[in-house]
Amino acid sequence: MPNREEATVAESPPSSSTSRATSGDPPLVVLRRLRHRHIVDRLDYLRGLRRLASGMTQADLARALGLTQPSISSALKSAAKIADPPAGFSGASVYEIAQRFTAGELSRDELIDQLSRWPESSGSEHGGRMAVDSHVESLHELGKALEDGLLDEAAYQAVFVRRKELRPAVQGAAGRQRREHLELTGPD
Repeated sequence: MPNREEATVAESPPSSSTSRATSGDPPLVVLRRLRHRHIVDRLDYLRGLRRLASGMTQADLARALGLTQPSISSALKSAAKIADPPAGFSGASVYEIAQRFTAGELSRDELIDQLSRWPESSGSEHGGRMAVDSHVESLHELGKALEDGLLDEAAYQAVFVRRKELRPAVQGAAGRQRREHLELTGPD
């Protein structure tokens, strides 16, 4: 039997400030959305804290946030391990983008757009092992997001269809950049 707090969460509709869930959403969907809302809020908090720390002392941050300096120090250690999202993306990984969709931050169209534009490699521009690993990792994260219920099969398939449509434009731009690089530096 659920405790009183679990029953209240499951029975009451979520507030619009924490979720886009409606009163008709099943309790599990609501809880999944709230769980991922909590995760992405924590990422945003840590990234924001890291940005502020570049212009404030830890003691000033602690006072401003009503925390202790050691808790700020600990949070900043965690923040140092978190990547920032690339320009034009809402998350630092394929999985984080899917979490933001589940949390209600992105529409389905925004999800598909961002996941299909996600760079296939963030590694070396010469297509070395790091680039291959990055591509494999993003495919793994996309599969994990599907397995974890962060996106459905239709969205998963739509991402691959859209990536295929975008690929000639991406390859064309990459080819131009490579030719320009060779003109400036000569062959490797």
